[in-house]
Amino acid sequence: MAPIRLALVGLSSTSPSWLSNAHLPYLLSSRGKDKFQIVALQNSSVEAARKAIDSYKLDPETVKAYGSPEELAKDDNVELVVVGTRVDVHYSNLKPLLEVWKDTSIGKKRGVYSEWPLASNLQQIEELIQLAKETRVKTVVGTQGFASPVVKKVEELLKSGKIGKVLSSEVRLSGLTEERDAVAEKIEYFTRREVGGNLWSIGGGHIIDLLQFTLGDLPPSTIKSHFQIQHPLVPITNSTGAVTKTAQSNVPDLLYLTGSLPSSSFVQANASLSLRMRRGPPFPGEPAFVWTITGEKGEIRVTSTESVTIFLGLGEVKVEVHDYGSNEVEEVEWRWEGWQEELKLPGPARNVGSVYEGVYEDWVNDGRGNEVAGAPEVEGDAFGPIGISVVRHMHRTQGRRRHHHHHHYLEERGAIRKWDMEGKERKRNEYSPLPKMSNHHLHPRELIKHPARTNGI
Repeated sequence: MAPIRLALVGLSSTSPSWLSNAHLPYLLSSRGKDKFQIVALQNSSVEAARKAIDSYKLDPETVKAYGSPEELAKDDNVELVVVGTRVDVHYSNLKPLLEVWKDTSIGKKRGVYSEWPLASNLQQIEELIQLAKETRVKTVVGTQGFASPVVKKVEELLKSGKIGKVLSSEVRLSGLTEERDAVAEKIEYFTRREVGGNLWSIGGGHIIDLLQFTLGDLPPSTIKSHFQIQHPLVPITNSTGAVTKTAQSNVPDLLYLTGSLPSSSFVQANASLSLRMRRGPPFPGEPAFVWTITGEKGEIRVTSTESVTIFLGLGEVKVEVHDYGSNEVEEVEWRWEGWQEELKLPGPARNVGSVYEGVYEDWVNDGRGNEVAGAPEVEGDAFGPIGISVVRHMHRTQGRRRHHHHHHYLEERGAIRKWDMEGKERKRNEYSPLPKMSNHHLHPRELIKHPARTNGI
């Protein structure tokens, strides 16, 4: 089959970005070119798009430059649009695109891949979801933790009964910014909740996604959370580390979340899950990320020395198992897939590449973006339930003026769902390791299921 023709929105020629670091390495690899062809770039202006085409040595004869989503939407040669701008302009790029496709009735033959978070606030997200459903466009949002070989190895250990049934699980992480109380100029927006990209909406969403993929979906009624702003006045530093100004932050820098896991073949009913996220470096000598899963016969521990995003391939990530019977600790080997190693892709591009692999497979199985004759409507949200549930909770709790209180999920759903071609909910053990899509919704585990970026984690 011919490659899927795609457009990239937000590929900057002036500074590194998530698109250049995590998307391009796969798309420009021999394997990526067999499945995808970049045919257009859209930036803030046609000139900016042309500069990016030149900067990344793309062919100006085959890659068109656009300065607006409205013009991009009219290009019949584009099948899939990948949006990787900063989150606060996701909405302004996605909405016009979907509106044009809706008016021309070609949405069902198009796909949109938006980096996570989907948009800056709940109102924008719900509007985009409704518009995507009306347009019948295929959708995917970029969270890829589920595709990590580390996460797959943990899931394999759990399903094998290595530690018996899960009794509880705990995650402790410190990171996402280099300084404990300061923030670099390039991510000053982390201090402004209205932007929509911060520690919780980005990092929290990705972590919750991979936890639920591995252990099961947390019933919203069991979840409690506690937010705190420990450093309301945040020094902003330049590239030399010098403080240039101080920002008033309305974004929490500490989060506690607890909930009860549903029972499954390897999880005991009402097993506890707890998460603690703190912005800034960990205590000296401690890993940035520690995830323990306590079972009847043993315990699994996952540690990451440098990064809280264990799926990005940054720093050392270890998986260990403590067997209660022998009292021995065994380090369990995990490996990247062969093609990821052979292509020598950088860490962030490996799991993003896995997302693209799944998108291609499902696009082909679905008749290259054509509507499946007689296929039923898909139940659920166009961009996926978890995104809405997590974002609703984040926005409602972060918006309070007081810093110390507990909150419950108010949503009826908090789970990441996957829907088969008949529109029925899959059982947890039927989740596949790669994203699946229906004839209407192209989704790597739907809305939040695949980070990670500064644009996405």
